[in-house]
Amino acid sequence: MMLSTLSYSQFELGIKTGISSTDLSPKSILINNGGNDMTLTIQEANYGFHLGLYTRVTIANIFIEPSFLLNSTSVDYNLTEEIFDSGIISSIRSETYNNLDIPLMVGIKVGPFRLQGGPVAHIFLNSSSDLTTISGYAQKFKDASYGIQGGIGLDILKVRLDFNYETNLSQFGDHINIDGQPYDFDQRPGRLVASVGIKF
Repeated sequence: MMLSTLSYSQFELGIKTGISSTDLSPKSILINNGGNDMTLTIQEANYGFHLGLYTRVTIANIFIEPSFLLNSTSVDYNLTEEIFDSGIISSIRSETYNNLDIPLMVGIKVGPFRLQGGPVAHIFLNSSSDLTTISGYAQKFKDASYGIQGGIGLDILKVRLDFNYETNLSQFGDHINIDGQPYDFDQRPGRLVASVGIKF
């Protein structure tokens, strides 16, 4: 029985790349920084890019597919400062985040089509930020955050197309810390993830 099951199993390895679009509404947080009132508003979530490897094990029409993807994404903020001598000053500040994304997709394959879903871990690697000019600003990124992905896929010869939606389990901006005070935007970001894979 075991030999019969193994005879129907398939293993593949390949490279995967793609883009993601993060869904963030333009919410604001109010900051009191050394007597100066500030408002930090989400201006725009830019497209993210990912590149890495995937593996897939298929038994009959059921598959398990872990991927290891280097992901980079950035967000633009509008910082409004009420300065006593100068009045109100606005500027655009950007932050870029680099993660190792590890989605573990489980699904069913019917012909060339796939229906899939599963958890994804985001391992924090590094970041760069224009917000560091704010007095007392510090980044308190978690080592890892988690989400859930689900979507559809299509296999055409050695090409693998994936279209997934992800919901994150952490609130966006929870890494922002100013003068020891943590902040967040009280929303969990979702994102659309489109990938193209090539089987080796």
